[in-house]
Amino acid sequence: MGLTMLGVGLGLVGPWLTKILIDGAILPRDMRVLKLVVLAMLATGTLGAAVGYLSGYLSQQVGHRIIRHMRNQLFEHLQGLTLRFYERNQTGQIMSRITNDTEAVQSAIVNSAQTIVRAVLTLGGAVTMMFVLNTKLALVTFLPVPIFVASIAFYATTLKARYRVFREKIAELNAFLQERIAGVRVVKSFAREQVEQRALEGKTDANYRAYMRAALIHSSIFPWMMYVGGLSALIIIFVGGRMVIREEIGLGTMMAFLALLQHFFSPIGEIGGLVGHQIPAGLAAGERVFEFLDEDDVLPVPAEPARPERLRGEIELRDVSFSYDDEDVLRDINLTVAPAETVALVGPSGTGKTTLVELVSRFYDVDRGRVLVDGTDVKDYDPRALRRHIGVVLQEPFLFDTTVRENIAYARPDASDEEVRAAAMEAEAHEFITGLPEGYDTVVGERGARLSVGQKQRVSIARALLKDPEILVLDEATSSVDTLTEKAIQRALEAAARDRTTVLIAHRLSTTFFADRILVMEDGRIVEEGTAQELLKRQGLFAQLYNMQVLESRVGE
Repeated sequence: MGLTMLGVGLGLVGPWLTKILIDGAILPRDMRVLKLVVLAMLATGTLGAAVGYLSGYLSQQVGHRIIRHMRNQLFEHLQGLTLRFYERNQTGQIMSRITNDTEAVQSAIVNSAQTIVRAVLTLGGAVTMMFVLNTKLALVTFLPVPIFVASIAFYATTLKARYRVFREKIAELNAFLQERIAGVRVVKSFAREQVEQRALEGKTDANYRAYMRAALIHSSIFPWMMYVGGLSALIIIFVGGRMVIREEIGLGTMMAFLALLQHFFSPIGEIGGLVGHQIPAGLAAGERVFEFLDEDDVLPVPAEPARPERLRGEIELRDVSFSYDDEDVLRDINLTVAPAETVALVGPSGTGKTTLVELVSRFYDVDRGRVLVDGTDVKDYDPRALRRHIGVVLQEPFLFDTTVRENIAYARPDASDEEVRAAAMEAEAHEFITGLPEGYDTVVGERGARLSVGQKQRVSIARALLKDPEILVLDEATSSVDTLTEKAIQRALEAAARDRTTVLIAHRLSTTFFADRILVMEDGRIVEEGTAQELLKRQGLFAQLYNMQVLESRVGE
């Protein structure tokens, strides 16, 4: 603020020095005054440049602190939302709000605040000096002000809606690009490059049209303001020139007035530019950011939630029902899993197997019934504290673009190299890891792209084992690998299941035979229960599915 005031003051000294230069030095032919005025102009110009540099640097610093805080706050809030939010919103849309929209908000806040403060101070100083120099000319200067005010109001109301549409098109473009780049293998496999190129061109064309609709209005702001300012200058030249000819004022006073016009209309033009461009763009972006910040799809947590140091690993579902988008997924589920018991969930796709274990981790809340861990409702736990005791191996393992070591140690960054290697050995991953170019320091690429599916799965198992959870969830961990890899993963899974509660979701029923109990699900209900041998003897759904898989494997041979 102090630097801004100093900069404005130095700028307003110029017109006053111009008056002295003409009336006190040039017209009287006074060399001494001429030298003093030139030195004063040099000093104010040098100091003004230094102040401008410092002011610009500090405003950038403040601006990026704001954007850093906004992004941190937004990311923290997003991480607290349930999975439903991420299922409703595309990744690219979320990324656009965290990056592009926050930057637009920051630009609007910082530039607007600085510009408005500077403009108000400059206007106030210029008006004061004008009235000091000549009241009549000062009043003439105010004639076009209503035109400026009306113009600013028009630009503000028109552009906000257009910039909102433009930012939505940017988000759609980002979402499209993110999805197509992530799915590039599918695109190439189906030779869809030209189709996707045309689709992208459609998105960029829509983005271009949305921007040009805003630019059509925005591009007229500066020329219009300059035109009105030019008319004002002509009025001052005419009225002031006549007053000079009549010897009512000196030539220096008129020239000072012309110089002050820049300090009068330029701030108005800057405010018009802000109201017509940056503020509407920032408001449109801000609405999108605050839509996410106002998102309340969060799991309620009690004032004093349970944060257990260890769990026994008992799981119980009592009369649990759950629906998604008004479609029933689970119906009246009753289930108890004892500590250290291994239970397999099997059944056709879409029967609610994965949803069931996600309720245990409290990724969602049930519609009816209760989910308990160690006799305590999961709603009474701190969700993060509960999940620290649950290890998950997904059907499609997700690895970060970092080293093998850091991926395994993701849940325990403080784990020693020996502990990381021990987990890898237990997951039967150590052998292939040591064969990589950099061993455990090999960077795996985005989503583990430099590893095979089986290798990624074993790293994922090692990550879960290093966490040493009391409850382990294995979600179809062998469904996408070859027979040899499946056997290696199967051995790792059996080792991982020892001495901890394990819930195994399986597509290949042969991988469930080591389970203490198998639950067969159909249409969101548990329809069969028992060991593999017991279920085969009953000749029910499990036996049908198993016999089909055996037949398919024989045909494949």
